[in-house]
Amino acid sequence: MIYEKNKENLKKYRHLIAALISQSIGYFTPLMAYSAIKNFQDNTPYFCEWYMHIAGLRGAKNESDYLVINRDVIKSAIKNRNGYDFKRCLAIVDGNIAGYESLGASWF
Repeated sequence: MIYEKNKENLKKYRHLIAALISQSIGYFTPLMAYSAIKNFQDNTPYFCEWYMHIAGLRGAKNESDYLVINRDVIKSAIKNRNGYDFKRCLAIVDGNIAGYESLGASWF
């Protein structure tokens, strides 16, 4: 179930959330992408399997490395937000705003 507050947050960050879904190649659901954004705003690490994979590739050693990973992923998503699948990602976000919660966004 998607609560009204979540719908408001999805609306507020609609394009960035879609960009993060695209950047993650469908790993992020809209609510997961919003969580990454919220952690970025709060300057707290965000942990997920994808970020742990990146951390392993980078040789991350502590929680502050996850702050950098989250910042880099968000920055890259903003830069590449007009990818070929961006409109499909917007449709996923819009579906969640309409109340259809994504349990997994992997549709590529």
